Amino acid sequence: MDRFGGLLGIGPWEIHRFEPPALTDRTFRGEDGEFSMVLALAQLGDTMIELIEPLEGPSIYTEHLEDHGEGLHHVACFAFDDPHAVVETFEDAGMPVLQSGNYDGVEFWYVDTADELNGAIFETAANVDAIPKPDATYPD
Repeated sequence: MDRFGGLLGIGPWEIHRFEPPALTDRTFRGEDGEFSMVLALAQLGDTMIELIEPLEGPSIYTEHLEDHGEGLHHVACFAFDDPHAVVETFEDAGMPVLQSGNYDGVEFWYVDTADELNGAIFETAANVDAIPKPDATYPD
């Protein structure tokens, strides 16, 4: 957060702990998932910047860190009227869901678009306006 704030003036950050019991219905590569993570969210104009720290369990985040180190992982769009249909369209085109879950009523999916988007995964979500208040902010 300090690097992004110092270099680009991004902040303040909202910190969310995505873990049970608020994090449910987790899947990873088609199986039940056991992952959890901390997200730091900040706005840069109309663009949301999201930093993710994996906490436990195998996930697309731990895979990325092991394979590439820190860096750009995914792009996201939450502006769809029917994100379920968007995910289905990707799946029908041969791009499966890599990871998904539900965070306190906010459903999210990461789709395997790495070949199509030069290594970047695509994320979408439903009900993003229901995301709970942050667990913390930075700076305080």
